[in-house]
Order: sequence, then structure tokens, then C-alpha cells
Amino acid sequence: MGEFLDRLSLSRILKNKMEEKYIINALSFSNSLENANRDSFRELLKLVVDFSKIYDAEKAELPYHINLIDELHADENAHSRIFAKLLRYTENNKYPFLEKFLKDVCKFNISIEEPTIEKVDSCGRIDIPILDKKYFVIIENKITDKAPDQNIKDGGQLARYIENVRNNYNKEEEEIYVVYTPKYTREPSDECWLNKDNFSYKEDFKNRFVSLSYRDKIYPWLKNNILDIIERENRYLISAVEQYVDHLEGMFSLREINKKMNIKLQKFIKEELGLQDDKPEIATEILNDKEEELDNAINQIKLLKRLYQKKIIENQFDEWKILLESDFPDLDIVGEKFDDDEDYITIGVNLSIKKKKITALIEYEFSDEPCLACGFGIHYADEKMKVIPPMLRSILKQYTLEDPNDYWYGSKETSWENSYKLLKTLIKAFEQDM
Repeated sequence: MGEFLDRLSLSRILKNKMEEKYIINALSFSNSLENANRDSFRELLKLVVDFSKIYDAEKAELPYHINLIDELHADENAHSRIFAKLLRYTENNKYPFLEKFLKDVCKFNISIEEPTIEKVDSCGRIDIPILDKKYFVIIENKITDKAPDQNIKDGGQLARYIENVRNNYNKEEEEIYVVYTPKYTREPSDECWLNKDNFSYKEDFKNRFVSLSYRDKIYPWLKNNILDIIERENRYLISAVEQYVDHLEGMFSLREINKKMNIKLQKFIKEELGLQDDKPEIATEILNDKEEELDNAINQIKLLKRLYQKKIIENQFDEWKILLESDFPDLDIVGEKFDDDEDYITIGVNLSIKKKKITALIEYEFSDEPCLACGFGIHYADEKMKVIPPMLRSILKQYTLEDPNDYWYGSKETSWENSYKLLKTLIKAFEQDM
């Protein structure tokens, strides 16, 4: 029996030693991977720095060139406004650009009867909404590729737009079409199609959806198909399209004046990465790997940037808290900072009306479409008042606090410069009327 126990103990010792060896080897492998990633990142940064030196030197040698859209630093909304304006062009009561875009580019089998291209960022914040008798086209513009697909607890971006059109514009699902326009060729995320009940519209829209990159579809269409059909006497329209085409060429480094610079930059990349023209498969694989490394680095940079941006906003809210403590020492200060699940930050004071709590509040939503709002909130209330008292209703009207919802009795968008001043005014107005 004792011999058996000795053998059992020895077996356990050997097993533990083996497990310990596996753990050490695993940790060693993990550390080697981390070191390899760190070295790879250093090499990547060096490549970017050296590339930037050549780029800056070559850019300085470019001939003088001016483009008004370049100088105005057009963002995504500006691109949407430009594109919507082009689609609104009419000639002999027809919409030649819109018709060619929907039929020739999107390949949608729909008739253009009485189209209305609504205001950009309207109809439930759709970038370019196009409404006609028998259809509704949703254009979601991602030309800058800076704003990710907005997938929140209320559902993915495309799903929300589809349901908004169904519910508010009396359109059946079969009458709704979706156009997605990223900078380079790609599809929207699967989450973009999910509604709040986790139902995906992706399969239902496979024949009424198209992804059109600006680089490979929209830019060539504008340059090669639209400019040629504009009458020569319509010089302002020609000028506008030419400026926009030139702006897109600048965005994609396709201008004629960029050719010499492109050759030098590509020569540098080939030499640094050891690319060989007679081995295109290997070269493509190396470039794919390097592109993935760059994407990973950019993702981390974006995360850090987001973290620091939130910190700047939190510092401002901390300053407002100090001011509230000084201006209203007898009031209960409330507020929440950003957390991992929510992109909202608030600061304000608790007030009481008819023995029910409400708050005078500043709130900031950190998102692709940020919003700084001030008003009277339900955020920290015991329960929502079913009927707004006349005194509060009077203040809401006086300061044009609108948009009552599950979170606000009334609020309005404000600026960083004016938000605390407005909050202080609302608190004093409330105290005075009480």
C-alpha cells in the first residue's frame, strides 16, 4: 500500500512538473508574441515616419493647385449636401442625374415619377432621403470612413432607418431601397441590419441594397458619365461637378499632378517591403499583412483618441460641478461620468416640485453625432410627473425647452460657451417661481 502511495505521489509530482513546464512554455510563447508585435509596431512606425518625410518633400514640390471644396475641409455632411444637390438637378421636368444614378449605378428597377430629395440628415437622420410615389431610397454616406456604423441598443443604423420609413412614411418593406456609400469598397456590418429585437433585415434587402464605394463607383460615374451630358452653357453646373470630381481625385491621390509623387512613394514602399513586380501574389500577401497592421494601429489610435477626448469633456463637467457648488451650495448636485456601456455624461442639481424630484441638467452625448443639451430632466426623478405643473410649463415655454421624452420634460441643444449660463438661468428661474 505504501509503495502504491509513493508511486501515486511520484506520478502527481511528474504531472505537476509537466503542467508547470506547459505553463512556462505558454507564457514564454505569449511573451515572444508580445515582443514580436511590439517590434512589428516599431517597424511600422518607422515605415510611416520615413514615408511621411518623402510625402512632405514631394508635396512641397507639387505645382500650385486650388480647390474650393478642399479649402472648406468638407466633412461627411458636406459631401451629402453636394451629392444631394446634384441628384436634385432637373432638366425638362426630368431628373437626369437621379435617374442615371438609381438605374445605371444602383441597378434598381424603379420608375422616377415625382421624386423629392429631402433635406440632408432628415427623415430620422437619414443622410440622403429620396421619396417618390412608389419607393423610398435611403442613402447612408460613409465617404470619410471616420464614422463607424451606429449600432446601439435601439438597433443597428440601417435597421432603424428602415423601420422609421415603414412607420412614418407609409411605405411597405418592398418599396424601400438602401444605398451604402463608403470611401472604399466594403459592406456594412451585420449588426447594422439588426433591429432592437435582434431581427436582421439583411436577407430581406439583398435585392434592394447596394454598396457603392466613392473610389470605385461614384467618382468614375461622375467623371465619365455625368460631365459629358451637361450642356456646355450650363457652366456653373459643369464647374461644380468638375470641382467635386477634382476634390475626389485629391482624396484618392488620383490627380495628374500627383503622378510623380505617387511613383516615388510606391517605389519607397516596394523597396522597404521587398516587393517584387514579377511575384504579384506574394506582393499582394505582404501588402495585405501590412494593411492589417496599419488598421490595427489606427484602431488603437482611435481608441486612445476617444479616451482622451472623453477626459477633456469630463474635465469641463468637473469645472461646472465646482461652479454649481459655489453658486448653489444648498442644492443637491447630481451627475454621472462616462462608463463602458454608456456614452453620456451629466451634471446638474436636484430640484423638487410637488414633492417630486426633477433635475436642471447639462448632458453630453459622445457619439458620431454629438449633442450637448440643457434642460429639466427626469433622469434622477422618483417617478415621472403625469401632468407638467403650470409653473414648469411656463419656464419650458419661456426658454424654448422642447422635445419632451422619457428623459426630459424639456431640453434644447446648446453650445459649450453658453451651457452653464443657461443651466444657471434655469435654476434661478425655477427657484424664483417656487
